[in-house]
Amino acid sequence: MPTQKSGYDYDVVIAGTGCAGLSLAVRLARSEALSSWNILLIDQQKKNGNDRTWCFWEAGRGYFESIVRHRWSLADVMTADAHIHLHFDPYEYKMIRSGDFYAYCKQILQQAREQNPSRKIDIWYEPVTKILDKETHAEVHTSHHTIRCRFTFSSLPRNIPQDKPVHFLWQHFQGWLIRAVTPVFDASRMVLMDFRVPQQQATAFMYVLPVNTHEALIEYTVFSKQLLPPEVYEACIQQYIQKNYPDLCYDILEKEQGKIPMTDYIFPQTDKHVIYIGTSGGQTKGSTGYTFSFIQQHSETILHALEQGNSPNTSHHPRKNFYRYYDRLLLHVLSESLYPGDKLFADLFDKNPTDKVIRFLIEQSSFGEDISIILSLPKKPFLKAALDTWKENSNR
Repeated sequence: MPTQKSGYDYDVVIAGTGCAGLSLAVRLARSEALSSWNILLIDQQKKNGNDRTWCFWEAGRGYFESIVRHRWSLADVMTADAHIHLHFDPYEYKMIRSGDFYAYCKQILQQAREQNPSRKIDIWYEPVTKILDKETHAEVHTSHHTIRCRFTFSSLPRNIPQDKPVHFLWQHFQGWLIRAVTPVFDASRMVLMDFRVPQQQATAFMYVLPVNTHEALIEYTVFSKQLLPPEVYEACIQQYIQKNYPDLCYDILEKEQGKIPMTDYIFPQTDKHVIYIGTSGGQTKGSTGYTFSFIQQHSETILHALEQGNSPNTSHHPRKNFYRYYDRLLLHVLSESLYPGDKLFADLFDKNPTDKVIRFLIEQSSFGEDISIILSLPKKPFLKAALDTWKENSNR
């Protein structure tokens, strides 16, 4: 156990070394104002390889610009009845692979250690068993240690209480990174959503991200309450490749599979010294599953608060409640099958300027833009969702 400083073993403990934990850790490590703070990261296991891919819209250069694997300004959304061409300008749709992200963040942490050898920036690999919010500090228990710290930031999963009336869907997927023998892909153009695939009595689409003329990530994604057997995802990807790239010879370089909660449940943030980050901190957008950009915004907000000597248990964006309400309506429409998901997303992109839709999805739109987007969508299912939501709130 390290020597205590001002009663603390570490100033900050970060539980979880995924996207949220490392995004915050590198900012703390680079901060001149916090250069004397000792940082401990804890995770049950090491994260090294490409176990997932993060994609997000961004205008201009971002914090992790140097490890962006590829970017697109052009995209397509396709249904059985429509083919919608999108131009993201002034945004780009950027891809970061997790293996590059993990290696880059650990390199930054190592550089911070070397620049200030008296400072502790450690990573332990052991299970966290308990996190306590004490009156003057936080306390983290692992299988081997008890650590006192100023603040703990945790991205460890949190359960949604069964008695809470919330909407919940899984966004679940399997993706193949393939390399084709012949040059069949257009690396300047991606497929954001191709709904011409088995819908699984839910909302499903194929997502195609070409990184060069020979390689692409092809991912089958489903929004539903139940997960699918692995072989179902595989069969759908195989069928899609056969249909859209006939007789293509290819190798599967990597596979990724995962699930993201899509919910309108608001995780409580009442602790003084324990702050939740990532999905556990409400940074996953309920209606889309997008998380990466919101994690970066949250990390910046936490860093600024700490540098100013304020509590990192920061309040949400002032318009956050509006976006949560929009998410709730959309989740209700999808989960109750009030309107086909493919037609809903086609309407969203077909009836609105693309840059306006992106601002809406990344929660940077104006109230006027929100209203115009909502009015462009089918009114009957959303009015029913609004009425049902009002009844649910009245019964709480």
